[in-house]
Amino acid sequence: MKNIFFVVICILTISCNNDEKQTVIKGNIPNLPDGTMYLANLEGGRIDSAKTIKGVFTITHKWNEKEPTYIKINHIDKKGILRFFSFTTNAKYKGVAGWATEAFLSDPTITINGNLKYDTLVGIQFPPDRKPVTGPPLKTGKQTEAFYNIDGDLFDNIDGKMIQTVKEKINKYPYSYHLLYQINDNKNSFSPQQVDEFLKLFKGEIIQSDSYKKLSAYNQKRFNEKNISIPQLENDKGIKSQILDPKYKKHLIVFWASWCGPCREEIPLLKKLYSKDSSVEFVSISIDSDKNAWQKALKEEQMNWKQMISNEKDSSYESLQILFKLNGAIPYTVLVDSNMKILNSSVGLSSEKDLIKLIGTK
Repeated sequence: MKNIFFVVICILTISCNNDEKQTVIKGNIPNLPDGTMYLANLEGGRIDSAKTIKGVFTITHKWNEKEPTYIKINHIDKKGILRFFSFTTNAKYKGVAGWATEAFLSDPTITINGNLKYDTLVGIQFPPDRKPVTGPPLKTGKQTEAFYNIDGDLFDNIDGKMIQTVKEKINKYPYSYHLLYQINDNKNSFSPQQVDEFLKLFKGEIIQSDSYKKLSAYNQKRFNEKNISIPQLENDKGIKSQILDPKYKKHLIVFWASWCGPCREEIPLLKKLYSKDSSVEFVSISIDSDKNAWQKALKEEQMNWKQMISNEKDSSYESLQILFKLNGAIPYTVLVDSNMKILNSSVGLSSEKDLIKLIGTK
């Protein structure tokens, strides 16, 4: 009986171990000084590390995440010099082949063998203790392979040619989380029908993933957009109120956050235009998850128009995304009329000329 119990425990243990997600990064980089190689997320948060001796290292990291995630590596030698890595892909960016990126995906096994190359970036001067380097070609799994064969600017311009290219890429890499993530990040730039066509092309275990299921559920709601009402949002006084004031014919909605540098940089220009044009309602909606950070930013910026807040944890956020065609990038500026018809929109830091043109849209 004890033997049977022992066998059952062993089987369960093996099953549990097989279910664990892990990434093993093995490196042999002869011209890398001794030090420490760090595994980090794209925001720079360190996840794991390993010592490098004569360029050899192994990082083994077990993931709590069920889906592949974007990661990067950087290295600090014994003199305190930071080397931040990029890797050359098989894709293009702005028409130039050999697009390089710091990111790769958390495939089970990643191998880095060969010498690194020190980069000279035109127009950028780094302090002596920071050095950009290009690593030798990565040997990776299928997720990074797909990522490295998809142009870095594929999703920049939404048109018929781009939509066809996305379909072709999904057909070639129907398991690619990078493609799924990019479609999700840009979902409101596509019609519900287009997103539905993309989703039907994916195959395998990816269609059982949370990301796939959430995007599919969200997209189904977009087919019934007319039934979605405009939510009330919390304002800077802590009171829920209407987003749009019906006395205005046009409304300029700016999505921003306290931590977003370009958003903060744009505020003086918004102030200037607000003081000149009283015919358009200005509304700033923060997507901050930290209300204290939002309130602190409001005190610092002194914006005298309507200030509201909503983030992914709020039930109102999904409705905002659908109604205002909000994707992940901010600042996002959208002009709507009193019937919630989108007249114009822009993503990123705007110039005064661009904003004046946007506000003047009829």
